[in-house]
Amino acid sequence: MTAKIEINSSSSSSTSNHRLLGSTRLNIAFLCFFGCAIIYSLRSNLSFAIVCMVKDDGGGENKTKIYGCNNNYNNEKEIIAQRQRRELNNIKINEISESSLNNTNFQEFNNVGAADIIIGEFDWSKQLQGQILGAFFFGYLTSQMLGGILAGRFGAKIVLFVAVLASSLISIISPGMARFNVAIFISIRALLGFTQGVIFPAMHSLLSGWAPPMERGILTGLSYAGAQVGNMLVMPLSGLLCRHGLDGGWPSIFYLFGAIGLFWCLFWFLIGADSPQKHKTIKENEKEYILESLGKNKENNSPIEIKRRPIPLYSILTSKPVWAIFVGHFAGDWGSYTMALGIPSFLNDVLGLQLTSMGIVSALPYLAYFAFINIGGHFADKLQQKGVFSTLNCRRLAMLIAFGGQALMLVAIGYCGCHQHNLVILLLILSTGISGFQYAGFVVNYMDICPELSGFVLGIGNTLSCLAGLLSPIIMGWLTPNGSKEEWLLVFYVTAFILVVGALIFSFFASAEVQEWAKEDFDYSSNDAENQEKQQKISVEQQKLPLLENDITTQFVLQQREDCEEIGRRKEKE
Repeated sequence: MTAKIEINSSSSSSTSNHRLLGSTRLNIAFLCFFGCAIIYSLRSNLSFAIVCMVKDDGGGENKTKIYGCNNNYNNEKEIIAQRQRRELNNIKINEISESSLNNTNFQEFNNVGAADIIIGEFDWSKQLQGQILGAFFFGYLTSQMLGGILAGRFGAKIVLFVAVLASSLISIISPGMARFNVAIFISIRALLGFTQGVIFPAMHSLLSGWAPPMERGILTGLSYAGAQVGNMLVMPLSGLLCRHGLDGGWPSIFYLFGAIGLFWCLFWFLIGADSPQKHKTIKENEKEYILESLGKNKENNSPIEIKRRPIPLYSILTSKPVWAIFVGHFAGDWGSYTMALGIPSFLNDVLGLQLTSMGIVSALPYLAYFAFINIGGHFADKLQQKGVFSTLNCRRLAMLIAFGGQALMLVAIGYCGCHQHNLVILLLILSTGISGFQYAGFVVNYMDICPELSGFVLGIGNTLSCLAGLLSPIIMGWLTPNGSKEEWLLVFYVTAFILVVGALIFSFFASAEVQEWAKEDFDYSSNDAENQEKQQKISVEQQKLPLLENDITTQFVLQQREDCEEIGRRKEKE
């Protein structure tokens, strides 16, 4: 027990003296931040590009629409606008000239929120567009658990490198595949989902080895906040590239973000590392601080090769704290997917915003999301470090603020008047932003309860939460056939209900303690002096043997157990 107290004291001293600013672990978090931004831009670029890709009549469908808040705006203006839409839709591409456009009265057209004219090259129906957009999630669903397994076997660095490289190349070839054959285009979208499915479990495994317990909130939050920056950038850039990009405009969206992804891969290959032990330029005192705070062996080499401990799948799937995280994860993703897919449609249906304005407005919630993720992570870490709240209560508080706040604001949006556009936009921004506190809740809670298996368990959680990505747009489309304000209010009520239930279940059943099935099979509580001395040593002969990736702690502990068993046998003989 004495040895354990000394170790904790040392760790505490190191924690107070080692700054985060300028550290290698912060640099790794920034690399993950930019990686997440690229990953999400490669994922969501099609959502905006498809507006420019598809012909205005969308496979012969009538796209004339009267916005929910403008039903009684001015009948004469609506009639004029609808007539102009029909006339414009009937103009053939080769007949459009500068004079014909100049002679068209767009003033009345814009008064009811009509979008800019974009002439696409594909004659895809709404159903086909839905299949193309949904293909990503079918691939994404199948590779979640694989990410944690691959990270454990080959290391998170190589998994992230290969996944982002493949995603970038798929993005670059996407325009050619779309023009060649739509079935092939759907297939590579599913392949993109499959390659990206391994990324977040692998990144979680990586961060569990880099983030000290008292810095998990800020480092994890910073890393994953890049996803919202990716969403924030892709929306306005897509609108700009549609009109001024190369190769017809919309292909530039895929080319640009694919090229950026390739540049990130280069930097990641040169600078990234699976763990502090494998980083080439990390300072020794920072490496010791990280490893001591995580309770890991500081040596670069470890004992002899051992059999890998089988993953306790049954224990994972029957654990209440794990399912509390899964429920919170599902609720959070339901809210995120509803906002990501619903914001452009809601702004279009209810507020009648133009496409050019929609991209900018739709990006603002993600800017707020990015800010709240980092504020929440920093706030939670400070509350823990100062002893104001326990780790578990910090996680609960973050979830209640995130989901409760988002639910209240979504319902409030539904009751806003038709002419309160600024208030609606403000509430949309705040509702998305405040949900960023969830990253200090269930996201880091994976690391709290199973640090060594966090990537694998996150993979299971991501697999289940993919159902939110599949079901949310279906439910949303089913509830909003006409796009009226009343229909969107129902969408917000359903989303609010799921968020509140998710927050409550998490708060009742979550834990912040490492679960028994996630602990190494060794008793650290022995008071035997000789045993404690053995716990701090690894034999010189064993240090000469090669290190197995990601097995440092397991090998060290098993060697300690063997030493203790030998001590026990000697005592029995005496």
